[in-house]
Amino acid sequence: MGLDIYAGTLTRYYSRNWKNIVQQISEENGKKCVMTGRDGKEIEPIEDKAEIDEIRDFIYQWANKFTTGIDQPLPSPLWDENNECGYFTDKPGWEAYGALAVVQACILLNKPLPKYAKIGWNPFKEPVVEKAMSKNFVNSLLSDVTFWLPIPVKAVCETLSPTGVENKISTVELLRHELEEINRSLWQADEPTILSWRNDKYYNPVKKRPTLFSRFFRRTNKKEEEVYDTEELAQCAYSMLYQAVKFATENKVPIVLDY
Repeated sequence: MGLDIYAGTLTRYYSRNWKNIVQQISEENGKKCVMTGRDGKEIEPIEDKAEIDEIRDFIYQWANKFTTGIDQPLPSPLWDENNECGYFTDKPGWEAYGALAVVQACILLNKPLPKYAKIGWNPFKEPVVEKAMSKNFVNSLLSDVTFWLPIPVKAVCETLSPTGVENKISTVELLRHELEEINRSLWQADEPTILSWRNDKYYNPVKKRPTLFSRFFRRTNKKEEEVYDTEELAQCAYSMLYQAVKFATENKVPIVLDY
């Protein structure tokens, strides 16, 4: 499965009144891109206003649960679930997103970053990531978080998503802090540089000299042979998350990993 980032209202997200980056690019080129669910059926946006209002009201009820135990004044509702507001989306893929998690783990444990990554690589099985996750850091990138909510606290909790699935949920404030710390520790990059990583570092294969073993045992799928620079993949995902956090902060909306 692919991995998209979405920043916007959850009403718009669950009513499917948004298009991912693949759909947008396809339409710009005069082509139709049909998204299907796990049942193989086309995912179509909900257009019935009454149904959209029902989704919005449920999201407000769901969000109010997060005010319990927070010892500071919070707005009510926590954010505006306007189905007409804009949104941000992009597609880092699991490899790039995972590379950023590896970077985070290496920083926290003061370990060297693995040089290469490849398609199908599971970064969350890397020993450095497993060890960092076992330390129970308050860190959303290493906590299998799916939602970041626009609440002015830094926290990670486990709860049911609006669809009743058990998920880890964090806050935009914590993700913003994590990204700032990664940049401060490694790159000290300014915003124009960070934004440039989105395209400049997007899954550029690294050519490696084949070993004697690889010459005799080549895989038939060339895409699976592609090797990438781990830090470049991490920077690409960083750029996308940076933009998502900026949009979510300015518009006071959640961020969701969509897969």
